[in-house]
Amino acid sequence: MSNMNLATHKTKVIYSDNYLVALNDELANSKVLLVTSDSFKRRGIVKNVIEHCGDAHFIVFDKVTPNPELTDLQHWINELKSGSITQVVALGGGSVIDTAKVMAYMLANLDVELKTSLQQSSIAKTPSLPLIAIPTTSGTGSEVTPFATVWDSAAQKKFSLANVAPTVAILDAHLTLSLPRQETLYPALDALSHALESLWNKNRTVQSQEHAIQAIEGICEALPQILENAQNLTARKTLQQAATLAGLAISHTKTAIAHAISYPLTIKYGMPHGLACSFTLVAIMHELGYEKLNLSIDLVDTILELLVGLDLDKEIVKFIDWQTLVEQFDPNLDPSRADNFVIPINSDWLIGIINKSQQSKTIGELHEA
Repeated sequence: MSNMNLATHKTKVIYSDNYLVALNDELANSKVLLVTSDSFKRRGIVKNVIEHCGDAHFIVFDKVTPNPELTDLQHWINELKSGSITQVVALGGGSVIDTAKVMAYMLANLDVELKTSLQQSSIAKTPSLPLIAIPTTSGTGSEVTPFATVWDSAAQKKFSLANVAPTVAILDAHLTLSLPRQETLYPALDALSHALESLWNKNRTVQSQEHAIQAIEGICEALPQILENAQNLTARKTLQQAATLAGLAISHTKTAIAHAISYPLTIKYGMPHGLACSFTLVAIMHELGYEKLNLSIDLVDTILELLVGLDLDKEIVKFIDWQTLVEQFDPNLDPSRADNFVIPINSDWLIGIINKSQQSKTIGELHEA
């Protein structure tokens, strides 16, 4: 893949074959909050970071779990307020990076409650602490996106904190080599969804389209290779860069209809985000047709071949059966995402998409749409 054009983006992206060296070069002689998950501590990776970056004083926060909860985040921030933290480092997947974004913002604005910030229309215009993001999965693009997802299960809601892009992103694909199949597949599907969502989007720009197409090409090339051989470092690098490009695309556009459909499925049924936002992609592509996507027929064929071959309809039933999904589906979707879609939708259209998502599509059908 060609190098990204990042001239207009505020996150500095560093490619590295040794994230410890790259991180040490970027750290100030400061009090650093290292946000990660317990597994990295157990595997000795946190210890390696602290030993290699000896000039910084680290406070380690390793309680992050998938889909960060509003009440947990506020509780953790209250615990960390007295730490005089001057810089934040995120080492982990999308949930870790989103948690670190929230903390970097909140610890720079100690007199503000998180819930208040999430409910304001002009969110996070005040400064955040410097944040270095080191992604260990290839999917969310959170290492370059300007928003963080916050979940409120009790209220069955999902919020976004805006204008919180990391200062620096360090990409080292070696960190992704140990990922098992599911933790490779679902984030990659999230990235593919980001790229497609930015194309069927009212906010699409020439630059976002360029990022999205590069991302799609990279995912379709690399993901099958990795699913065949998890230790394929070249493919891991391609997938990691593609996920970052897809993140740049949605930084311009935000997501759209597939993500709007996904949020209630994750909140209500615990469906992994990457699966929840990707199982409808084939049906939506079928509805739109390749011309509205502004993609070549060959690339559309490649996307369809990948998605149809993954049998996502069989993955869905691990969380909810199709009949229940159709009967309980609430068509009142998050307008901040649904309204970005390029065509008008209604509840019948949405139920149709859910129904069509459980039926295998052929490439020929899409060309006839």
